Amino acid sequence: MKKKIIFRSGSLRMGGLERILIEVLQTIDKSKYDITLIIDDDCGEKNIFEKDIPKEIKYYFLKSQELIKRTEYYKDRKSNIFCKLMYNLYMNLENFIMYKKMKEILKKLGNVDLLIDFDAGASKYIEKLNIPYKVVWIHNSIPKLKKKESKIRRFGKRLQHYDKVVAICDEMKEELQAIYPYLKNKVVRIYNPFNFDRILNLSEDYSELSEEDLELIKKDYCLAISRLDEVQKDYNTLLQAFKILKEKGIFKQLYIIGDGPDREKIENWIKEYGLEDRVKLLGQRKNPYVWLKNTNCFVHSSKYEGLPTVLIEALICDKLVISSNCPTGPKEILESGESGILFEVADYKGLASILQNYEKDKYIDKILNRKNVFNKNLIIKEYEKLIDSFLENNLFN
Repeated sequence: MKKKIIFRSGSLRMGGLERILIEVLQTIDKSKYDITLIIDDDCGEKNIFEKDIPKEIKYYFLKSQELIKRTEYYKDRKSNIFCKLMYNLYMNLENFIMYKKMKEILKKLGNVDLLIDFDAGASKYIEKLNIPYKVVWIHNSIPKLKKKESKIRRFGKRLQHYDKVVAICDEMKEELQAIYPYLKNKVVRIYNPFNFDRILNLSEDYSELSEEDLELIKKDYCLAISRLDEVQKDYNTLLQAFKILKEKGIFKQLYIIGDGPDREKIENWIKEYGLEDRVKLLGQRKNPYVWLKNTNCFVHSSKYEGLPTVLIEALICDKLVISSNCPTGPKEILESGESGILFEVADYKGLASILQNYEKDKYIDKILNRKNVFNKNLIIKEYEKLIDSFLENNLFN
């Protein structure tokens, strides 16, 4: 008889975490496990990955589109005291509704053996769920994500209600064990899995491209791919580096794929730095890999990460990666600069110097070797080993 497992996460929108979740669900041995997927947000047309959920897996949403819209309405107007109060009220209402709906689903499913909380979103009510074993995945640096000491401590108390805490890189594992020494024996590391065949096939697919795109993609360009979020992604550093190159008379183009809350701010910086002829915002793209295949190098300027998916995808496409040495992930992915180039966070002058002088060929052999560590066929075995350790009542440390 198959063991019942729940995977839960926040959304099915376009994003690295969401893509990894779908990769796991598509690859894991479904002849061994009866899997149910529970997602917090029903985002309607923005549920980009909904179509990719394997047909054998039933899935449920905890929050309606209407509730999400109402909460976001007040969130966008939090400068108003009334709207701030209403936002806090709706956030509490969301938590109540999600917990109530989760309980209803658990009752419908019967005896569930294991919950995998893929983004720690259930941590606010995890201790109330009557499930024998619970595992949580951590995808970001906790100090950078939570910021306030009180929030970091509160999150640690919630993590105590899980049987295992999975970090997605060694650097993050060490960080978690240092912050929460009482969780030391619970923390394990499992890398994110990547489907090399899918990425390489999509890198050859030009069907999405317009005539304008086909002209752009022929040019010599650097590429960045991420949510347009200045708080984490630090696009100002990236743009200031290209401003320096322009002032030196060095012509390099930058294409940016992605969308997000700070698009207007980034557009204003592009104008302020006089980079309209150098930097192009390509918006959200369903297939970024064809752009990755044709770029000269991939550049990433984040202030913090977890294990940045896009850096590994660039390696899979045999591209040189130039990344900030932010916590956590880039240093580990690029083997401390052996398989790519690292620069210090916010060091736009250092980044400009790298962009002016990098030698791609010296890294090729290292790139070819490093990327294989992240192959899904190896990683999914680690997922299944972890799951089976619970289902066989044999927890490992």
